[in-house]
Amino acid sequence: MIVLYNKKFLKDLAAIPEIDRLKIEQFVFNEARTIKSFHGLRSEKLQGYKNYYKVRFGNYRVGLKYENNILSFERVLHRKEIYKYFPS
Repeated sequence: MIVLYNKKFLKDLAAIPEIDRLKIEQFVFNEARTIKSFHGLRSEKLQGYKNYYKVRFGNYRVGLKYENNILSFERVLHRKEIYKYFPS
């Protein structure tokens, strides 16, 4: 599985408070890279979208896109904002 990081995702991640950011970084940069199959992630499919998923971290959501064995981290925003901007 190939893992990609969207430029917006990295910018969003830098803006999150450190306590929450560390948990998300652990998942994104360590756990997600070592998983052999996408189904090993603790993600939930977004209703109405074929290839878009989310992962919950307290009040933050990580927006993912999985297609053709490529996992792309698209956005990470507060739970009240994520659905305004993801999926775009």
